[in-house]
Amino acid sequence: MMKTKIPFPSEAFGEWTVFRPFTAPGLFAYRHVQADSLLRFPDFGGGDLNTEQRREALDRALVFYRPLRALVIFLNVVALEDFIRDLGTRLTDIDDLAVYFPKIARLRPTLKEADPDRPSARRDKDAARLLKFDEVNALYLDCVGVEPIPKRELPRLCDLALLRHTVAHNGAVSRVVDVDRFQYYQVHPNRVLDPPVEFVKETCQYLYRTGREFENSVRDGIFSVVVPRLGKSWSRTPPKILLDLIEEFNWFGKLVESSGGHLMMVDYETYLREESERVRAELTKLCIAELKTAYDTKSTGESA
Repeated sequence: MMKTKIPFPSEAFGEWTVFRPFTAPGLFAYRHVQADSLLRFPDFGGGDLNTEQRREALDRALVFYRPLRALVIFLNVVALEDFIRDLGTRLTDIDDLAVYFPKIARLRPTLKEADPDRPSARRDKDAARLLKFDEVNALYLDCVGVEPIPKRELPRLCDLALLRHTVAHNGAVSRVVDVDRFQYYQVHPNRVLDPPVEFVKETCQYLYRTGREFENSVRDGIFSVVVPRLGKSWSRTPPKILLDLIEEFNWFGKLVESSGGHLMMVDYETYLREESERVRAELTKLCIAELKTAYDTKSTGESA
């Protein structure tokens, strides 16, 4: 009589990126990770450098490293700014979303006339100043019906926006005129803003969480309006607008396992195409199940 077979172990031959940088939320996460990588100080302990060369490399790194920590915060603030713009712009591209939100087109930047005195200036204009977070709240309240940034967070976020300006235009040196503009932090004039690494990491995590909460608030505001108006069979036969919105919001950050294992390298491209479609279908199914749980009781039709 044969014994129970032992599963033959296998190693994954690759991995799926959790960021999906072709989506707005995925690109935001990717930029956050890129900025964080600048905090990883190089190791000069090994290699072919002699003592004198290591000392010189360390001295040069320290000179460069000092403003780098403020730059990491700068990059995270810019990532949040661009994410707000990117998410809003992509939402305006979704067919028929204006049926549910007539003012949704306001989220898209508009073109403006070229300024001959400023030939390198931006040619587009945002509907709200994206680092004036009270304006962002007012814009999204008008367009989507939600204020995605908690009012209690406005002072800290406004200070980080001012830090962004200080790094970009003043070499991270605080100006006298800006000291009283800081609402959350106490800043001294004419000093290099050189926070310790732990502070930078915590601040960047805060900015990342702010972006995620912004995304979730907008997502909830949109689906809470769209889903109840789709009719009773929306979950069995999801309409295009629903599928487009699910992809827009990066399948709500969900993951599924790749089947992996058996393939021949000659069929690798075919395998990836088929696997991509399978994963996409599974992710969509998970998102629809979540939407049913959250919004189906509010539907104008019967539960699907």
